[in-house]
Amino acid sequence: MRGPGQADCVVAIGRPLGEVVTVQVLESSLNCSTGDMLLLWGRLTWRKMCGKLADVTFSSKANTLLVRQRRERREGGVVLRYRSQPAPGASHRECDMQLFGPWGKIVSPSMSPRGRNLGGCRIFINVAPRARIAIHALATSVGTGTDASHILIRDNHSLKTMTFRGQQALYWESEGSQAEMEFSQGFMEAGASLWGLYWTLGSRVQEKHKPRFWKGKKRT
Repeated sequence: MRGPGQADCVVAIGRPLGEVVTVQVLESSLNCSTGDMLLLWGRLTWRKMCGKLADVTFSSKANTLLVRQRRERREGGVVLRYRSQPAPGASHRECDMQLFGPWGKIVSPSMSPRGRNLGGCRIFINVAPRARIAIHALATSVGTGTDASHILIRDNHSLKTMTFRGQQALYWESEGSQAEMEFSQGFMEAGASLWGLYWTLGSRVQEKHKPRFWKGKKRT
């Protein structure tokens, strides 16, 4: 992460569920006194660093990690090396799913062969840094839509959570590039289902500076 154009940049690292990411700093010229910063951020953990970074290592607690560098000077920066390995402990549930890429289909998980999904199931969605996520889906066969049967969608950037209950078409947008959908145990036991799509949106800054004559295509 060095050279012109690399002063303020973000790299996303993603691996399959059940793995963790370890980053090692090989070289660094970041200076705390000038406002330089290296931020490592992922699900369940984050760390901010600046000075004396050579040979420093950092391990995530989940399968994804965002690395952001900010520096005030035009020259210098950091050189990093990363690797992944099996997680030392269970950081996800058997029925959890991971989705990467600019768009994709979302299908609610099925009940496990043993007939129970303790704590419910989750879908993790990660897109490119600085992008946002839009989700459009239909939940069906949810019964009475009680508190025990619900879907949570969490924005991992703002940490805001929205709850959906009952049979409905839902639409949701994130503030950041990582989102998490959680299907409650009651939702699974009711035999409910959800089908939908997700796609990427530009950041709020990008949309603010679009020309006024620009018109987005309507999605159906």
